[in-house]
Amino acid sequence: MTDPYIDISLARAADFESWAAALLSEWWPVLTGGLPPPATTLRAWRATDTQATDHTAQVFRVEFVARQFAEPGVMRHAHAAFGALGMPPDRRELARSSGSHLVGSTEDVIVGLRFSGIAHTVFVRLQSRPCQVAPGAGALLLSRAEAELPFPNTTTGPLDVRVARNNARHLLTGHGAKYATPADPLQLGPPQQVVDLGWAFLFPWSTMSWYTHGVLPTLPPGTRGPIVVVKDSGHTWLLNSLSSFDAQLTTYARDRGYPVTRPGSETTGRNQGR
Repeated sequence: MTDPYIDISLARAADFESWAAALLSEWWPVLTGGLPPPATTLRAWRATDTQATDHTAQVFRVEFVARQFAEPGVMRHAHAAFGALGMPPDRRELARSSGSHLVGSTEDVIVGLRFSGIAHTVFVRLQSRPCQVAPGAGALLLSRAEAELPFPNTTTGPLDVRVARNNARHLLTGHGAKYATPADPLQLGPPQQVVDLGWAFLFPWSTMSWYTHGVLPTLPPGTRGPIVVVKDSGHTWLLNSLSSFDAQLTTYARDRGYPVTRPGSETTGRNQGR
């Protein structure tokens, strides 16, 4: 059993990854003037603690790097996009690269865009704000720091788990506005507890106090079910915790022509909000 502090740290890291992945998908056409996205993107976790070792690193940034064949005219779109997004480019970097490299930032993300005339390729790099995790979680992130993953898709299905998690996080934020407190916010569960139903993902959640100290939250009846995100539509909703989760999922699937999937009472019950 994973240490709960590591679990909740990995859940927080997954939130950062899902947010950055969704932002890449939304900003790619803006930054490249509608250039079709590549099939894959590189996802990397970078420790920012300059003195940390693999076993003590606690502050990370997640970055995505995507590349695609392009013509020089893509830089005109990039310059316009930086202005539209309120990111004045780093003038020194711009001069050094003779206009082929743009670097800018918002409060939450650093954006880099580079065009290679030799390879006829544009590179877009997004790096998130710092994410703090427990040391054990940091060691796990470093052990699988880089991976080539499908380019995230926020518009048409099927959604991958990163974008689906971003949808679930938005729903949970609205849900938390009703029932959570600033000192004890609602939190999606760790990635290893997500259930893949084939046609949808099932996301567990609870309060921070539950994940870190095992303190049962006080929530109104019916509001504790896991979050469902449908892969091909992005439809996101909360299961009613007063009814059978299997029955609700079966009814939804049958009404919409999805294959009926029963994750089983043990699996479904484990992933409900506490």
